[in-house]
Amino acid sequence: MAPTLFINTVAISVNKILIPFLSLGALLHGVAGNAEVVDVHHDNVLGTSMHLRIDASNQEAKLAEQAALEEIRRLEKVYSNYDSTSELMQIRNGLRSQLSTDMRTMVSLCQQWQEELPMAFSCRLGQVIDAWNQAEKHQQRPDRKVIRALARKALYSEYALSNGLIPSDFSWEFSAIAKGYIIDQAMAQARMAAPSAKALLLDIGGDIRQWQEDGSEAWPIRIADPNQLDDSQQHSLGSVHLNNQAIAYSGHKARHRQIGRRQFSHILQARDGWPRDFPNSAVVIASTATEADAIATALSTMDLDKALDWVEQNSTVEALLISEDGRQFPSSGWHPLNNKNAARNLASANIRFALPKIRSGNYRKPYVALWIEDEQRNVVKNLLLLGDSERWMSENSVWWRRQGRKTPALLDVMARPTRRSGEYQLQWSGRNDFGKSVATGQYQLIIEAAREHGGHEKISIPFELGKPIKHTEKGQKEIQFIELELRSPLVGKADIAAN
Repeated sequence: MAPTLFINTVAISVNKILIPFLSLGALLHGVAGNAEVVDVHHDNVLGTSMHLRIDASNQEAKLAEQAALEEIRRLEKVYSNYDSTSELMQIRNGLRSQLSTDMRTMVSLCQQWQEELPMAFSCRLGQVIDAWNQAEKHQQRPDRKVIRALARKALYSEYALSNGLIPSDFSWEFSAIAKGYIIDQAMAQARMAAPSAKALLLDIGGDIRQWQEDGSEAWPIRIADPNQLDDSQQHSLGSVHLNNQAIAYSGHKARHRQIGRRQFSHILQARDGWPRDFPNSAVVIASTATEADAIATALSTMDLDKALDWVEQNSTVEALLISEDGRQFPSSGWHPLNNKNAARNLASANIRFALPKIRSGNYRKPYVALWIEDEQRNVVKNLLLLGDSERWMSENSVWWRRQGRKTPALLDVMARPTRRSGEYQLQWSGRNDFGKSVATGQYQLIIEAAREHGGHEKISIPFELGKPIKHTEKGQKEIQFIELELRSPLVGKADIAAN
């Protein structure tokens, strides 16, 4: 059985991502011919640690290691914001007026991602980060208006790379993307140095790029729980298998600024230079480490519904978003990437419901809650919340009493707009709000709807998890119908938001 890599969500020095804890020996079992799976570890690489795993001969493994390290050190001298002799710091200190090819490549990438994820991604927050660092040094909360003005000035600057000039109205800072880009470039150099390798994995500070020959099984990567960190890594969010892909994490828990009694996340919103009040962590799988790094950074600063909507529109990206209290919100293709044996044991439920057409000049779209609860009436899984007003969502009195008033932040991270009428479809994978598989037993699917200037309705469908069922209940006024089809094992995608 292939060993498992552990990603630990502890942020370090120059990078926002994580220190890896790998359950690997220095040299694993031999394979056919002269090839072996070789593991190499180095500390103090980009301010964190590097792990290289390669299925190749010892000679090619050494060449790959050397090539990767040389490329990392070369690019660190370009993009580091800690080394005063780096090209980036020379530019920021007014000691350099021309951009190297490597710097132009990075600036171009940043501009592309700023266009792709407007208001969520930026490499222009150097002056903003300097202001926050000074605030922490002097233990004085920064002026929010000043921070916002710096961020907006950078965001709306009309800087054009084509003129080759150094920007005057903002400073570059590449921590949102540089590590991923360096991993990709180092990976390319390692592969060229080891042309006979069958598989290669490069992990720097928990961001990972993996490649393997067609038909080869990928090494599984186990993801640590960012809300339950310990060196034993007993708390896991599951394992994923990368198919010539990369994975990156961005989170707020492990690293922060301490100003007085207040903690501020080190990850800032591009639109105003301020940390989110209810930040999410993001684990992203994408085609390259550059993409995964940039997207993870952006998603961790976005509203959860907007973040998931963006991921669903990009077929080469999957993500797992984790709220402050540990609730998991996966993209539709996330769970199939998980451990395949575990996935087979999960139930899969198709759920459909419809809101009726009501002809009324005073019609208001309803607020809807859809959830699974156990025999003790504990909410196991919040499936869908439609409408984000606490005042009117509380009219769904059953859901509000059992869940909403205890965790009102769910409305901030989960609620979506309601359509006027029509059918909604979604699926449930058999996991609870925290990503754990639910035990077999008796449960209920419950839908509740309330409408301003209208009525209130609740419908329940009891079911036994582990036994197939297909059942439809018709509503009276606010809900047209709800249908549950439960089957096992898992089929298709899980946790798809309403259409």
